[in-house]
Amino acid sequence: MEYMAAQMDRQIEGAQHRYDEALKEGEQPAFPVAASEYGGHGTFFGLTIRDYFAAKALQGLISTAGAPCLLGMGGSENEAASTAYKLADAMLASRVKP
Repeated sequence: MEYMAAQMDRQIEGAQHRYDEALKEGEQPAFPVAASEYGGHGTFFGLTIRDYFAAKALQGLISTAGAPCLLGMGGSENEAASTAYKLADAMLASRVKP
């Protein structure tokens, strides 16, 4: 029984590690550009992958009339933004192969 519990703990830790790695990957630039293309104006990477996914999710949420009700949102902007980032985190997590 202890062996099975230890094995399950390892599987959970592995899944958590993969999820954490996906979120770290989400902090990378969505559209990376070589430094030479900045023309000497400094380094600015713009949107992260997570921000890009959240923007796309929010676009879908506000363009679909029934989506806020289906997702349990009461129509407030804060709820919409929070839901968009939750969806973005889910998209990042789904990119990780188990």
